[in-house]
Amino acid sequence: MRPISIVRHEDFRLHETPGYHPESPGRLAAIDEALAKSDVASELVQLESRLVKEDELCLVHDPAYVELLAKKDQQAKERNRTIGLDGDTFLSPASYDIAKLAVGGGLNALESVKNGRFLSSFVSVRPPGHHARIRHHMGFCIFNNIAVAARYALDHLGYKRVMILDWDVHHGNGTQEIFYSEPAVCFLSLHQFPFYPRGSGWFLEDGKDEGKGFNINIPLPEGTGDRGYLAAWDAIVTPIVLEYAPDLILLSAGYDAHIEDPLAHQRITTVGYAMLAQRLLDLSNATNAKVVCFLEGGYDLSALAESVVATIRVLSADTQERSAQVHVSYIMPHNATGEKPVTGDRNANEVDERIEQVRKHFSNYWKCLRR
Repeated sequence: MRPISIVRHEDFRLHETPGYHPESPGRLAAIDEALAKSDVASELVQLESRLVKEDELCLVHDPAYVELLAKKDQQAKERNRTIGLDGDTFLSPASYDIAKLAVGGGLNALESVKNGRFLSSFVSVRPPGHHARIRHHMGFCIFNNIAVAARYALDHLGYKRVMILDWDVHHGNGTQEIFYSEPAVCFLSLHQFPFYPRGSGWFLEDGKDEGKGFNINIPLPEGTGDRGYLAAWDAIVTPIVLEYAPDLILLSAGYDAHIEDPLAHQRITTVGYAMLAQRLLDLSNATNAKVVCFLEGGYDLSALAESVVATIRVLSADTQERSAQVHVSYIMPHNATGEKPVTGDRNANEVDERIEQVRKHFSNYWKCLRR
């Protein structure tokens, strides 16, 4: 088994949201239960987390924003109740510290792959982070976990080129904003478009100044399935990552593009996520870049848990034989019932046209995309 670690702890369930809210403590409980029943349970190494320091948060967030959240935290504690930061994002009396613990868990995961002990790590924490902007909370997110990790990797761990991949169904607008002018971080997001955040994530949003061409959006139409996501990955993600040659790959691992997810309209299956994870592993092997995955969205508890387990199982496969066994375990049940193991797109022509639009545009910046 490839050495893989996981950051998880029951304390991450202490971030409370209203009872109707989809980003609930039950998400992590479902993942923990599924992992405990999986064939990787006995070999996963659990990492401790830590409270991130405020100066580490300020690597990507405005100090005034961090100070504002600290004041909001005091209000929540004094009132002993959950308060709304915006229409989607909430702060319970424990949330500020838990959000800091989530960021710190990501930094510990980075340290674990940097020191050579692990080849990959999965950061199973909440609240999620990729919508959190420099000066603003948004979309369930308080701090941008993956962005702090990327900046920390560059500033403190000696990395030179960090690739952030984001397959959450929503555009990672916060991560984009933070690194929009930064060529040392190449950000690539596959997401449903148009969708939340409104008006964000079109492919012409391609970076600024020195970061021009290093912000890559692949805005996929509603109803895109496994076929479309895999086609976009093969046509755009793989060649760009190989040309960029990162020394670290970070993944915003959202699972709300799953066909069973209640908040979105894409059609990825658990098999599809296993196949995307295999492509991620292939890129890690080809570039010798370690991989750290950060949990983002995913709101059907069963689909979320199964997809996280699929990702970890793929990343832990240390031989081609074991990798094949993992994929067969997902595909064979479908074959036995006559189902297709992967889903198609509601409009494959529209998906293919969008992929070609993106490829053509970014061929201005990337040699690998030129025909």
